[in-house]
Amino acid sequence: MWTSKASTGSRSARVWQRKYRHYLFVASILVISVCVLALLNAYFRFNTTSSYSISQQGISSPLLLAGYLGMFVSVWISPVPDYVLVPAYGYLSSIGLFNPYTTFLVCLAAALFPIEYAAGRLVPRPLLLKGLHYVRISASDIQQADRWIAEHGHFSIFIATFIPFFYSVSSLAAGTLKMKAGAFFLASTLGFGLRFVFLEYVGYKSVYVFTASFDYSQRTLLSSLLILSSLYAAVYLVGVLRSSGRAASAP
Repeated sequence: MWTSKASTGSRSARVWQRKYRHYLFVASILVISVCVLALLNAYFRFNTTSSYSISQQGISSPLLLAGYLGMFVSVWISPVPDYVLVPAYGYLSSIGLFNPYTTFLVCLAAALFPIEYAAGRLVPRPLLLKGLHYVRISASDIQQADRWIAEHGHFSIFIATFIPFFYSVSSLAAGTLKMKAGAFFLASTLGFGLRFVFLEYVGYKSVYVFTASFDYSQRTLLSSLLILSSLYAAVYLVGVLRSSGRAASAP
């Protein structure tokens, strides 16, 4: 029985490793696309805008409604993923509509609002699973998150912060498993903190790609990201092709 459990855990770990490699591959393709566009514009100046300002842009956006309260609500419950919202707020901070530090803290507070964890901890599991059916979260999703947390402990919550849907499921599972609140929030804060710093920085600085202030240090950074992402994508594709070849030759 112990051997069976160990082999099951090993298979589950391999499945998650494949998923993470796939997620990184998708991210690398996005990074490659952004870097190529930015570098092409840097050298060939398709867009030669000299500067950006509020008056030039004439911004009128739902993102400005209710100020920081609207920001909190948007990141907390909006169907638009924070991968889009946080860079957008970073851009609005870059043109003076929001304070970048306050923006980071508000977005972080919204992401850490413990509705899923509290629901998992306080609502009986059978009732919780029945209610989750209406938001398309199945019992198998929760069980998968249970196994993930059992295998990786508090580190599982840190990793889950980089996978939006899975973080919600993991938070529910952490609540039902009665994970200590302090450890849960520490892991969540570290994960979201790193992610939001990066996302806000992307939004804050991306506007300068289209201005004359786009300097050589930024070109060097983008070139480095392009090379690293391309190498990872190539290694991933070679691995997929080899796996496909082995599967095809297997009897």
